[in-house]
Amino acid sequence: MIDTWLLASACLVLLLLGAIFRVVRTKSRNDRFLAALVAVTIGSAAGLTLSISQGTLLVLDIAVVLSLFCFAILIAAAQFTGGARA
Repeated sequence: MIDTWLLASACLVLLLLGAIFRVVRTKSRNDRFLAALVAVTIGSAAGLTLSISQGTLLVLDIAVVLSLFCFAILIAAAQFTGGARA
């Protein structure tokens, strides 16, 4: 029988690869940041669906920690490269 959550996770991984491809191929800095944010969000969703599919919380914990780390890096990079200063 086909595991629906595993299939959803595989589809999200394909979308994640497309978002990463967009990060690499685009020229605008703003487009790169937006594509990176989309990639992190889709990666978090893929981790969630994989966690549900496997029935373990370890995958979910790893996905949450990695997504928080990536969002913090993106915020710091945006401010460092000339973002709005408060």
